[in-house]
Amino acid sequence: MGLVKENFTIVRKEEQKLWEERGFQKIRKYPVFHYKPNLSEVMMLGRPLTISEFGTENLISSKILDYTLYKGSYGMGGAGFFGLKLEGEFGIRWLVYCIWSSGEHLLLDDRIIECHPKFIEKYHPWIVWGNDMHEMYEKTCQDLKNLLSGLEILNIDLQEHALKIQLSGNHMLETFQKSDKFPEQAGTGRKRLSYETGSMSEYWLLIYDKTDLHV
Repeated sequence: MGLVKENFTIVRKEEQKLWEERGFQKIRKYPVFHYKPNLSEVMMLGRPLTISEFGTENLISSKILDYTLYKGSYGMGGAGFFGLKLEGEFGIRWLVYCIWSSGEHLLLDDRIIECHPKFIEKYHPWIVWGNDMHEMYEKTCQDLKNLLSGLEILNIDLQEHALKIQLSGNHMLETFQKSDKFPEQAGTGRKRLSYETGSMSEYWLLIYDKTDLHV
């Protein structure tokens, strides 16, 4: 599943049966990070589904409730996975793009979601961040949420190394293994592939709400 090792959640003990019915198992050793549940909690691990396993057809007509730039954890920080919170006949799930800083490799209406501050003027991302730009960051995050919330998925074109999600309101969310439209990396000044090995499907996972991914 690309970079992902585990799909985990920390729940109250009275919720354990519900999560077992979803395919999660209680673990006694905690490999996800240095954490020990208190007496009222349990940590559980499950296996997410790739977008192919879940079925792209099952996502059609689902509605976007929210988004995040911060799915994924490596224990001491976040991996920067972009996720869409979706509601459909399947209930509520997150569709997550599991590559490092995936907002730098996603185009919404042919415009990058985010990039390093040194490239803002070149790429005009949806999300703007940087030193002394807190208010602008909060505003652009809210603007993007306002735009995405309530949109429906009309079609998904999943290819070996590309994914295009047609949204209502004539919006398009898309990504590729390689694109000149993706920004350079701040440290190297060079562009990078979205992923080195595998196919696009392996890097888009469906997970339950209130769970996260460990890399």
